[in-house]
Amino acid sequence: MRQNNMGRNQEIISLEEYLQKRQAIREKETQKNIHKKKRAGESTTALELAELLYV
Repeated sequence: MRQNNMGRNQEIISLEEYLQKRQAIREKETQKNIHKKKRAGESTTALELAELLYV
């Protein structure tokens, strides 16, 4: 930790720690995006099927 000129303490982490944290955040975001795309594909397929059945 160090103290900045405003008198507040800041946590200093290494570049490696920062990159590991960012990578974990990106992986979570990627998983969410994959899940959203999969759900969108399922609803699109359901809509296409409904259109075929009701036309």
